[in-house]
Amino acid sequence: MVELRDLISGRSVEIVRPSEQELPEALLREIETLLFEWSNLMTQDDAWSDIRDLLDHDPEGVFLALSWMLALWAVIGETRIGKPADAIIRDLDYRGGWREERSGVDERMWMGLTQRVRLGGIAALTEDPRAVHAYHEACTQPADIGPILLQHTLIHMDALAQDMDRAGMRADGLAAAVLDHTEPDLAPRRRLCFRPSRTDGLRHFG
Repeated sequence: MVELRDLISGRSVEIVRPSEQELPEALLREIETLLFEWSNLMTQDDAWSDIRDLLDHDPEGVFLALSWMLALWAVIGETRIGKPADAIIRDLDYRGGWREERSGVDERMWMGLTQRVRLGGIAALTEDPRAVHAYHEACTQPADIGPILLQHTLIHMDALAQDMDRAGMRADGLAAAVLDHTEPDLAPRRRLCFRPSRTDGLRHFG
């Protein structure tokens, strides 16, 4: 577990590292790297190919890593601005170029995919078994949903990362920082990975 304190807000938050059985360190680091490579137009094509390969071999792991990162970013956002992490996730939206290019696609399809992305963040944040089960269904039904949901998730996370950067919170490297400051635990995890922020803390981030 690592405890972080935001120097601007004075709030702190505890982040518990996922176990290797739940989310292997190597996978989480690779997904974080590929996410930001996908966000860069210079490296987007190669990153998309690499993350699609991962999706083909371990779809559950890919979506788990992305949803865990989404929950992490929401908790960090809560610590900085005070808005509850679950509200940050539920308000996740996108109005940029990707959506305009899909103007011919039914709006309900776009919103349905967005709801799946939000559900993944809530499942990772709360670890509520019902949300976890519902997100698993969302990632697997229909059978060909994987690549479409993956791209939709990347779009929303890129937008959220940009929002965080504008608010002075660098999203790139946050997952790696949690891993760098914690040790892997082979025993079953006893605590939630994420808890609400509070007004005291030990470690500092800017």
